[in-house]
Amino acid sequence: MMTETMLAERFHAADRSITLEDIPIPYPGPGEVLVKVAYCGICHSDLSLISGAFPASLPVVTQGHEAAGTIVELGAGVIGWKEGDRVIPSAGRPCLKCRKCRRGAFTDCLDLNLMAFAYDGAWAEYHIAQASGMTKIPDNVPMDQAALLADAVSTPYAAVVRTGKVHMGNAVAIWGVGGVGTHLRPAGQTCRRRPCYCCGTQ
Repeated sequence: MMTETMLAERFHAADRSITLEDIPIPYPGPGEVLVKVAYCGICHSDLSLISGAFPASLPVVTQGHEAAGTIVELGAGVIGWKEGDRVIPSAGRPCLKCRKCRRGAFTDCLDLNLMAFAYDGAWAEYHIAQASGMTKIPDNVPMDQAALLADAVSTPYAAVVRTGKVHMGNAVAIWGVGGVGTHLRPAGQTCRRRPCYCCGTQ
């Protein structure tokens, strides 16, 4: 039987402090699911919020947007998912109203709300996710590796495939080999037979 509270990291914008608090487990609303978090990464944007480099959207918020976990409860109207499914929550909630969303291009939403900034993230035992934005984790992918796909892998992949439009035979240069740059290198190797240069700042 599930308890009524959970442990969660809480970022307080007023003094940029972080606390570990016992807070109520949220209930999934229509179109949402409750995910029991297995892993959640630390992104540089999380650190930027703490340092004040990124402005806070809420007075208090749970951080963490690189998550993987298991569905434990479905909200009303959720179809295509079931309790026990292993999932990656989307790192943002599309508005479902703009012209991009109406065409089904949710990742190109013109009014996207960012997880861990505009609503609570997954540095917690449980997380509420929008069912329409989740990705199912294949059985052969470990949960800790799946958490990386949410941002640290998907961001560089999109940079190579969608933004950079890298093709076979292109040479690639990667400036910065932190979390994203490290995962950009394998994606950049789609160039094959051509150099893939990586440059750090140290």
